Amino acid sequence: MRRLVVVDAANCLYRAFFAIPSLRASDGFPTNALHGFVNMLRKVQREERPDALAIAFDPPGRSFRHELYADYKATREAQPEDLSAQMPVAREIVEALRLPILEVPGCEADDVIATLVARAPEDVEVVIVSTDKDLMQLVSERVVLLDTMKDRRLGPAEVEARFGVPPAQLLDLRALVGDPSDNIPGVKGIGEKGAAKLLAEWGDLESLLAHAGEVKAKRAREALEAHAEDARLSKQLATLRRDVELPEGDLSLTEPDREALGALFRRLDFTRLLEELETGGADPGPAAAVETGLVTTAAQLEELVGRLAGLDSIALAVVGGDAPAGLPPLPAGVAFALSEEEAAYLPLLPAPEAPPPLDEERVFEALAPLLAPGSGRPWLSRDTKRIVSLFAERGAELATPALDVEIAAFLLDPAAQRTTTALAAQHLGRRVQAWEDLAGRGAKAVAAAELPVQDVASWAGEEVCALRALAPPLAAGLERDALLPLFEQVELPLTAVLARMERTGVRVEEEALAALSQEFETELARLESRIHELAGEPFSVGSPKQLQRILFDTLGLRPVKKTKTGFSTDESVLEQLAAEHELPELVLAHRRLSKLKSTYVDALPPLVNPSTGRIHPSFNQTGAATGRLSCTNPNVQNIPIRTENGSRIRQAFVPAEGCRLLSADYSQIELRILAHYSGDESLRDAFRAGEDVHRRTAAEVAGLDPGDVDEEQRARAKAVNFGIVYGLSAFGLARQLGIPPADAQATIDAYFARYRGVRAFLDDTVERARKEGFVTTLLGRRRYLPDLGSRNRTLRSAAERAAVNSVIQGTAADLMKKAMVEVSEGLAEEALSARMILQVHDELVFETPGSEIEALGDLVRGRLEAVYALDVPLVVDLGVGDNWREAH
Repeated sequence: MRRLVVVDAANCLYRAFFAIPSLRASDGFPTNALHGFVNMLRKVQREERPDALAIAFDPPGRSFRHELYADYKATREAQPEDLSAQMPVAREIVEALRLPILEVPGCEADDVIATLVARAPEDVEVVIVSTDKDLMQLVSERVVLLDTMKDRRLGPAEVEARFGVPPAQLLDLRALVGDPSDNIPGVKGIGEKGAAKLLAEWGDLESLLAHAGEVKAKRAREALEAHAEDARLSKQLATLRRDVELPEGDLSLTEPDREALGALFRRLDFTRLLEELETGGADPGPAAAVETGLVTTAAQLEELVGRLAGLDSIALAVVGGDAPAGLPPLPAGVAFALSEEEAAYLPLLPAPEAPPPLDEERVFEALAPLLAPGSGRPWLSRDTKRIVSLFAERGAELATPALDVEIAAFLLDPAAQRTTTALAAQHLGRRVQAWEDLAGRGAKAVAAAELPVQDVASWAGEEVCALRALAPPLAAGLERDALLPLFEQVELPLTAVLARMERTGVRVEEEALAALSQEFETELARLESRIHELAGEPFSVGSPKQLQRILFDTLGLRPVKKTKTGFSTDESVLEQLAAEHELPELVLAHRRLSKLKSTYVDALPPLVNPSTGRIHPSFNQTGAATGRLSCTNPNVQNIPIRTENGSRIRQAFVPAEGCRLLSADYSQIELRILAHYSGDESLRDAFRAGEDVHRRTAAEVAGLDPGDVDEEQRARAKAVNFGIVYGLSAFGLARQLGIPPADAQATIDAYFARYRGVRAFLDDTVERARKEGFVTTLLGRRRYLPDLGSRNRTLRSAAERAAVNSVIQGTAADLMKKAMVEVSEGLAEEALSARMILQVHDELVFETPGSEIEALGDLVRGRLEAVYALDVPLVVDLGVGDNWREAH
């Protein structure tokens, strides 16, 4: 052994937490400290190349220093909740990396590190990864501190430059100065510079204290005479033990547990780290030797079409040209796999130092018949929706593909990496270059059309041959997990439905939005004026720091919770403070209105496509682990419907001239699915009888006649009914209804006492998921939940809620997708000109000529209500209007 690296886990996590902006996984769990910590560990192993490595953790509870001084660390602020939540997961990561963990009850990590340093042989270099000042007393010619964030090493010279004394005197300096963060008293009135000067004159602490009366500076002399025992106590507290009894174990490096580490990275949405783990850990093997030919002449195109016509199936990939407009631009090129090791690349846009591309119309005219319905030739890609749109924009209809690589991989594991690079490493043992490695990332990325065409062709050939090779293992996985029916009957045909919706888009009245923007601006100004009036002075309402001052200093309101920058002013805090003063409620109203204005009212007009006069939202089949569609550019699914201002935004969504909008909304579909799954007869009876299920719930829980239930009781029952699906806690219900937590818990207890079938379903779902590792929907969709076995209670509880939610919400998502496919088929069968234009959670919106409203309503209601035979009826509410608000 030549180099030992010791990592101070708490120091590294703490620094990463405050250095990295807030990062969260898709489930909301904070990940910034963990992300920084993992990258730091990787960097240390890569750059330091240690022969041995250990991670030192602070144990829970008090240390021996509390016995010396009861107020040790007594003034330290509480650790931020988001950091505390990440600490246990950091340990899980270290365990998955199979790095030695050192933790000794009653001793701090610093003492463990000091003991390791003392025990290390003289010829071993020790690198301590930390910036903790307490550890600087260990620095010597063979011991350095490493600051990974600033790439700085602190040896004896650096320590002396920082404190004015060498490491050997640092402990005495700390005894004089103290440490407010640990509540170590020191000698009041003596700072670092003064302490360094005194030690330079007298040598060490005891000599200084023995001659305190001879110190020339009056203030220092009196302080030393009055606080000599404080200085000695401080030195005891700051002294690191070097005789800690360490656990036996080998500190040499071993291979990580890739499966456990991969599960953690998936859980935390560390996509890049996961990709590197899957492609760069166990060597996936060399890149396939793919020969890619350029197609730039009519003769070459004719030859390509001939070769493709002779294949059993066609794999293709489009390159570049992405845009968020719903009407995709021409890509830079298209690649086709001709065999496992041969591909063809057909440029569609001019490129530097390359032959001019073929005429676009000629290319699509030649290729369309190969992929058309009835051609008898299956095709596959990883971007079906975009390919379907490209051809549809040029008048060509394509057959439903045999396979979409991304969708197949999503069904197999919605949390796993789905890049071709990751999938090729996992299923093929093949190295495939990522597009970002060729074109760059972020602001430095170069458009495909600006890269050398041969480089793009080589990448595209490798990509499309990998897609072709991925088809068999992915298809086998779908069959193994009984996912083929969902894949073939719902997800694949849905790609064409979504492509058509995106191309159609929806019309918005820009004039109405402009008027609404002006109205919101006026109201914001009024709110701001009233807020300033209540505050007694003008300030920036959008500034948390200035709002803190107004709320807690000027108005003297009680602080609710603290953050690293002061007292919190988040929404939950303002809601609590609104009961005490008018200003917090006005600030909430200002925030909500401002968000609506910036996110929708002002953001929608620039998204109108000038060639169609409509916005074209993009719908993503693989955006949510439950299977729900997600939406971007714009996200129409998040426009609020339950507020007046949110509804007014929907009022700006209008049909084409001569048409109307029809909205079809599943009524309480998730509760109906809950009734189906749970078998609870009371819930089932309510739905079968067509009763108001919330009024019935309130009546049964309270032991009343339904006619005697008041609106407050119904509201409580409704909150519980829907909250059950999302794992609502008593605290959450109390906050939602504005009632004491005890009353909320009593309401939930009464609900489960009456609906025992629901309680049994929830418990059985979690228990089965814990045994199997996943949950399934009615149509077979899976979601893996590795956190069900976590030792972290927060993560485990979140996974339990996700288990139930994934079954209920996932089934609702599957039924909606299936219904969209069936309605689309019905529109074609009945030759209706109505068009499906939006999907928002449980609602579908159509644009239709007035003459087709009745036929469309019958078709949509019939298909949606018959999409699956539940044990309770599915019910669809229809609405018609001249705008979305009116129709809904």
